[in-house]
Amino acid sequence: MKKICLIILTMTFIISCAANQPKSNETNSAKETIELETEVFRYAAAYLPDKTYGGYEFRIVVPEDGLYDVVTTAVVEEESGDTINDAIYQRNRVIEEKYDMVFRQISVADYPALKENFRKSTAAASDDFDLGMMIARDAWEIALTGAVVPVNRLPYLDISQPWYSQDVNSEISINGKLYFAYSDECLTMFEQTMCVLFNKKLVDDLSLDNMYNLVTDNKWTVDKFFDLARTAVADLDGDGIMTDIDRYGILMHNDLFYPCFWVSSGIKTVSKDADDLLIFTGQSEKLFGILEKVYQNIYGGEKIHFDIWRDKITSYTYVAGTEDQRKVSNMQFQDNKGLFLVHCIGAVSTLRAMDADFGILPFPKYDESQIKYYSRVADGWINCVPVTNSDLERTSIIMESLAVESKNITVPAYMETALRTKFMRDNDSAEMLDIIHADRTMDLGDVFYLFAVRNVYTSVLIEGKNNFASAVESKLNAINKELDKANETALALE
Repeated sequence: MKKICLIILTMTFIISCAANQPKSNETNSAKETIELETEVFRYAAAYLPDKTYGGYEFRIVVPEDGLYDVVTTAVVEEESGDTINDAIYQRNRVIEEKYDMVFRQISVADYPALKENFRKSTAAASDDFDLGMMIARDAWEIALTGAVVPVNRLPYLDISQPWYSQDVNSEISINGKLYFAYSDECLTMFEQTMCVLFNKKLVDDLSLDNMYNLVTDNKWTVDKFFDLARTAVADLDGDGIMTDIDRYGILMHNDLFYPCFWVSSGIKTVSKDADDLLIFTGQSEKLFGILEKVYQNIYGGEKIHFDIWRDKITSYTYVAGTEDQRKVSNMQFQDNKGLFLVHCIGAVSTLRAMDADFGILPFPKYDESQIKYYSRVADGWINCVPVTNSDLERTSIIMESLAVESKNITVPAYMETALRTKFMRDNDSAEMLDIIHADRTMDLGDVFYLFAVRNVYTSVLIEGKNNFASAVESKLNAINKELDKANETALALE
């Protein structure tokens, strides 16, 4: 424990504690949180009772680790020297020793299997596990069936604490209730926050601006992003045809790329009304203007981007429709075939063998008048409590302990040691990570309603068109029907 405390003492990154309260009527009584010791700074949930559970096996169902470059591991058996592995091990040992219990991980093949597992177990009223980690949209869908215990029924979860993501949690309530809450235990939410990676060799070769200064000087905008991207385009083999062997300004996956423009501009396609019910807000002039700007830059001149879902891959070996195809853009970036790679934070760890230096930036602002850099959370695999859970007090104590000890142990290990030291190549990138982490945001229409809402906009851009208003109008009844159904369900769950 002393060793852990010394590690924590050295961390220079402290997650924003002065966050806004969630837009929810969830309340918990205990508010005393921070314990200051003589030599160390350590977060402590002082309101948690002293309990012992006689070796109880606390069961967490998770998808197989490594899917989509994110960490879904809940339990590790021993230290291995890997930063994240060892941090999870240390965190779990602290909790197990304190409460006389043990964690057990139940792994399933993938997230669809986990959703089905959760659904069947709760439908059968079977107490098969204490927590189930689901991809965000599945967690939302299952919650609205009544199969997930809402946060206000978990007595020791205090979502006002600094180990919870206040901004994101405020977006995901409905009818004044949260059915799950993102905390520092959920590394995947940060791993699936979008960023822009840039190739330092190409920046030097092309004599481009200092990228970090653009961010700190408030000059890192969508227009600047596209202007710089155009300077990097080159037909390297001189055949007059742009293929995957040539160089691009932007390497991207269309489903990860396009929504960043409106979310990072502070726009929500699905918002909440005064009663905390869902409303569609995806027809604003600003939104259509942003999408038109993207269309003009992507399709209005030379080809500045390579889209691994749409463009033909000929120079890289992969199996179509599998994880290999997802990693082609990473391979291109490592081969200096792109100035910018737009991806999630989790992809950074896959570039550790890259010869050329690279840096990390937040996604650009819409323009210089925008107050801050909003970082889009594209997903976040979250632990949900099944209604079949037999002891909500015990579960809430363990969940709160996981949250606070993740802030003390796993997040510093991930941020300070893994990202900043092991994968990042300079101190400026560490500052950029702070900016990305500080102002994460989520659009419900992008994450929970990607099929009904997000894909309406992205499909238009993928097809090389700009008929955004008419495309939305054609789907408006279906969208409103979907949101109305969610609101009616949430009201009925009271």
